Amino acid sequence: YLEALAKVDTIVMDKTGTITKGRPELVSLKNLSDKSDADIIAVLASLENKSEHPIAHAIVSYAKEKNIALLPVEQFEIIKGKGLTGTVNGAKYKVGSEKLARELGASFPSLEKETREGNTPVFLAAGNKVLAMVMVADALKENAKESVARLHKLGVKVVMLTGDDKNTAEYIAQLVGIDEVVAEVLPEDKLNLIKKLQAEGRVV
Repeated sequence: YLEALAKVDTIVMDKTGTITKGRPELVSLKNLSDKSDADIIAVLASLENKSEHPIAHAIVSYAKEKNIALLPVEQFEIIKGKGLTGTVNGAKYKVGSEKLARELGASFPSLEKETREGNTPVFLAAGNKVLAMVMVADALKENAKESVARLHKLGVKVVMLTGDDKNTAEYIAQLVGIDEVVAEVLPEDKLNLIKKLQAEGRVV
C-alpha cells in the first residue's frame, strides 16, 4: 500500500468530517407553516433523533439547547440518500434535502444565496407541502486549506465527492482550493465515480 501511495495522482475525499469539522450547527429557521417555531423544531428534532447523520445531530442539539422536548416517532424509515420519514402525533412527515422537496412537487423560496455561502438546507414536509426549512452550517477544519495546498505541491489532484448540496460543496471547495467537486451523489454513485477515474488511468 505504501509503494502504491507514492504513485497516487488523484485523491478523492468526502466533505463532512474530512474538510469540515463534521459538527454542523443549526443557524436559521424559515417557518412556512401555521405551527410555532418550537413545534416545528420539536417535530424535526424528534425525527432526526433517529438518524446518525451529523446534520441530524445539529438539529437535535439545537432542540436540547432550547429545552424543546422530543416526541415519540412511529413508522420511521430512512429514504436512502435523501432523508427520512416518520409519523409524529398521528401526522406523517418527511425530512430531507432540496432534492427530496423537489420530488414531492413542493414549492419553496430560493435558497441559492444561503447554499452558496455554505449552508445546507433541511426541509420538513407534510404531503407535498414544505412546512419549514432549517439551515445547517459546518465550519472548516483548521488545517483543511493547508492540507489541500500540500497535496497540490505533490502534484496530486484533489476531488471532493459528497452527497450534500451542490452550492454548499462548491463554496467549501473554493475556500480550501479543491480542484473538482461532485455533489448530490448517492453512496453507490460515489463508488462509480472512483471507478470512472481509475478507468481514465488515474491512480486514486
